[in-house]
Amino acid sequence: MASWHLPGGLLLLLLTRLALGLAYSQVVPAWESYDEDGHFAYAFYLAQHQRLTLDAADPLASQIWEKFQPPLYYDLIAPAVALFDRDASFPSPPRNPYFTNGDAGVNYALHPAAASAAEIALRAARAVGVLISTLSVIAVFLAARRLWPADPAATWAATLLYAFWPQFLFVGSMVTNDVLVTALAAAAVWLSVTLALDGLHLRPAILLSIVVGAALVTKLNAAALLVLAVGALALSLRSGGAPAASRTRWRLWLGLAGLFILVVAALWALSSLNFVTGQVFRLATLRDFANNLNPSSQSANGFIVAALAYAFRTFLASYGWGNLETFSWLYWLWPVGLGLALAGFVIAVWQRRRGRQLDGPPARVYWLLAAFALTLVGLALALAISQHSIYLVPGRYLLPGLPAVALLLVGGWRAWNPPGRARRVAGQVMGLGLVLVAWQVPLQILIPAYARPQPDVSGKVDTPAGAVYGGNIELLGYDGTINAVAGGSLQARLCWQALAPIPTDNTLFLEVVGADGQGYGRLSTYPGHGNYPTSQWTPNAPFCDRYAVELGDDMPAPALAHLRVTWLVGTSGQRLPLVLPSGEAPPDPAYTLEFKVAGRPGFVPPVAHAVDYQLGQQIKLTGYDVALAGDTVRVSLRWQALSAISTNYVAFVHLRDTPAHAFAQGDGLPLSGAYPTRLWQPGEIILDPHVLRLPPGGPTPPLALYVGLYNADTQQRLPAFDANGHEVASDEIVLAQGLTFR
Repeated sequence: MASWHLPGGLLLLLLTRLALGLAYSQVVPAWESYDEDGHFAYAFYLAQHQRLTLDAADPLASQIWEKFQPPLYYDLIAPAVALFDRDASFPSPPRNPYFTNGDAGVNYALHPAAASAAEIALRAARAVGVLISTLSVIAVFLAARRLWPADPAATWAATLLYAFWPQFLFVGSMVTNDVLVTALAAAAVWLSVTLALDGLHLRPAILLSIVVGAALVTKLNAAALLVLAVGALALSLRSGGAPAASRTRWRLWLGLAGLFILVVAALWALSSLNFVTGQVFRLATLRDFANNLNPSSQSANGFIVAALAYAFRTFLASYGWGNLETFSWLYWLWPVGLGLALAGFVIAVWQRRRGRQLDGPPARVYWLLAAFALTLVGLALALAISQHSIYLVPGRYLLPGLPAVALLLVGGWRAWNPPGRARRVAGQVMGLGLVLVAWQVPLQILIPAYARPQPDVSGKVDTPAGAVYGGNIELLGYDGTINAVAGGSLQARLCWQALAPIPTDNTLFLEVVGADGQGYGRLSTYPGHGNYPTSQWTPNAPFCDRYAVELGDDMPAPALAHLRVTWLVGTSGQRLPLVLPSGEAPPDPAYTLEFKVAGRPGFVPPVAHAVDYQLGQQIKLTGYDVALAGDTVRVSLRWQALSAISTNYVAFVHLRDTPAHAFAQGDGLPLSGAYPTRLWQPGEIILDPHVLRLPPGGPTPPLALYVGLYNADTQQRLPAFDANGHEVASDEIVLAQGLTFR
């Protein structure tokens, strides 16, 4: 327990945070953080041209996507980039064109085995970010210790919460200016808490002004720090530690003047940057905001709710390019923790009104931190509204508010846990949990997401194929079974090898075709979940790869379906030729795999008419539909398998004008042979359509609908019984009479 009180504990925490940040920076491949290539290109340009700002007249500078950002962060990492050999220009990394398409992979870029000079420089720049984010933990520790000087458990809880917050750990290990603006916000929070509690003193006021000015030339959302700084200066006048009244006024004016001068200087510096002025400081942004914000509009209100929900979720964790999440249970724990903190503040207010003295800072300090955090949310939300995109309020935009949020969460939790051993133990358990979760993220989420398939030296597959595409891509076959559920997904493990070096990155195209011949799901992807393009395949090195294809709800199921496997040249629609093991080159270059698609669990296909008949001991008829479509009648029968069936049965479906004459009929295997009865499993419910063509002419005579089943080999009918167990005459069920069509 004593280690919580030792300064050495902070050093241990910082070393742990530094090691973990460096681990994140190494396991995540290059460019796999949102717009990391754009941020790096900015710093690369400054290092290459030995400048502090971008040259607006240079076409190369105008091509940098992040050119509208203030330059301070890039000035800090440019020396690290300059340590390595650099090409004359920074080429954009080769991209995975399918990384936004569901199950096609989460990797933004393609990653060759050998790292380029730019990637090595990127790692160095990431290391600078790790150092900055780690050192910022000290500021939160000092702020927490100042808030709760007699409660080291709360101090450590807030420090650990900030240090190992999932989103900050990831962002703090990547190349992005969110790293520096969050670190400066941590320093600003510490200085603001100091001023609010100790009174107006010149040194922290000047330091706060410098920090706010530096933050403004780091990222524009640092404007929220103005609320924090001005509020801290105002609260410093009410503090018991404020200077004498005769000296208060001039110190306040001096502090405000210093803050004003530095803010004006920062804004002037920003306005002198053409890219910032041209893309951010525009009246059009305010006009778009006003046009898109209509409080009376349900769509506007729905947009705001969706944007806030997205920000709330991604503030906790959003990895990669926002397409990779952390452990699902953390997203449930986060609102629970926030709710407990808010309830804790309600309890504290109630206790104060009852006259109970609580240990902790004055409530106005908490209000100051909350006002800063809410201002930050408001600025991000305004940007999202002006551009009408909820994705412009991601959690990383709110990270400067993390120091305040960490302090507020712990401040609220303290009301639930009185001082003593229980509070210390709770803090230690929380801290240990944070560290353990933080170490699990690289191992269980980040590394698997960007991993290549492992080579399979045996080259053996459960179901061989031996199909060759384009002369150099061989489909060896597939392992296990292909599992598929209507309304869910198809899961398949296909095995490949390159017969020769492949010069292009070709596209694997998978299409699922249902029993009715219609397509119900498709996937275009690079192999290895996007991480193993064909140009990087090693010849004669077999590997197996898993694929998932989302399937439509309306797919016929249970039934047999087919997976069509095609390769496309590059990202074009041109298909590689296919050669089958027999040497045949079919005109349709798709290798087809047959599989069974299961129905949705618990789903019973709706029909207009419910009935109850049993055929033999294995099958029940539970309902039917009749629908006219032009000159055809579609009769849908709903069967249920009672037990395993070893025989193929044919369903006869007759519209008879007399008991002995079929006016129209549609005998056939269930689902036109796509799901014969021998494949039915006990408990399955099968919707079986049959199409009957009417003879040409006018209105039909009154018709009766007869159905039943017979053995496909012996032509013998299955005995049919009604709901009372009585056998139906001739083992043919009369479902309806007096039907007329046309």
